[in-house]
Amino acid sequence: MKPLSKMEVRVLLKLKARKTITELANELDLSIYRTSILIASLERKGLVKTEKKGRCKIASLNETKPAELFRKLTSKFGHMPLDEILSGKNLTLLAVLKPVPLSAHELRIKGNLSRSTFYHVVNKLSNYGILGKKDEKYFLVERYSLFHEFAEEFYELQNSIKAREFSEDSALVWSGVGEFILETGAYRGKDIGNFHLTGLERFSDFGVGLIGIGQYHYYYSEKTEGLSLEDVIVHALLIDFSPRTILYSIVLLLAHREEINQKKLIELGRKYDVSVSGLLEYLRDKEVKKYPYPPMKEVKEILKMYFGEEK
Repeated sequence: MKPLSKMEVRVLLKLKARKTITELANELDLSIYRTSILIASLERKGLVKTEKKGRCKIASLNETKPAELFRKLTSKFGHMPLDEILSGKNLTLLAVLKPVPLSAHELRIKGNLSRSTFYHVVNKLSNYGILGKKDEKYFLVERYSLFHEFAEEFYELQNSIKAREFSEDSALVWSGVGEFILETGAYRGKDIGNFHLTGLERFSDFGVGLIGIGQYHYYYSEKTEGLSLEDVIVHALLIDFSPRTILYSIVLLLAHREEINQKKLIELGRKYDVSVSGLLEYLRDKEVKKYPYPPMKEVKEILKMYFGEEK
């Protein structure tokens, strides 16, 4: 799932009005073949639409939300080098930057960025005044909130397109950069290419079989080959942070306490903005005495029911 390239942004900038492929090619000093490939890519990404008029193909900006936001960006920030700012990993970081300061580590895990790439992009966006720094944390300068809105909507649109290819009735539950969780009424298996069954429906793999409600959740990522117990638990809480999900998540954690990677669990919680601190208290044999956390007595009863006396 690739972000926009510089040339794709340049094409979009030329589409303030409807144009033929030949007109675009001439304005961009590109071959008609190369221009056609760029238009086809932008059409797949939902930013451009085309129509036939005689022997000509005419391109224009689409009516999708990211395309509308792009129109606003060109109107408000047309004096800035938008082909630089909105392409490649710059777009990735813009999608996860917030007005609230976040650490480099949090931004990197949310954007799936390597350390070197992160600091390279930070320097670029800082030079344009889009990104600020306070107490070793980074934030989006409020004046440029439209950049974040466009980047976030762009990735959500790409995720929606990918989800619909997987299942026509799918709906996004969570959308990130190049990854998402969808809900569908169609069971397609556990691991299908880059799609992985997750959430409560996957608990049975770890010893807790639950009665389903006919809805299935799949996590998509091109970088993940399979899901760990930590992934499945945090995904379940992200999908539905309810007393039932919390109870069975705690049961799984206690049943597999020797194998649980607490550091990974905490990092996943930060990535998805899911609170896991309460769950970790139960691993320390402490009860959280507030809603929606369950009494330790109930946890032990369910644990015994699924895993017997030993656990």
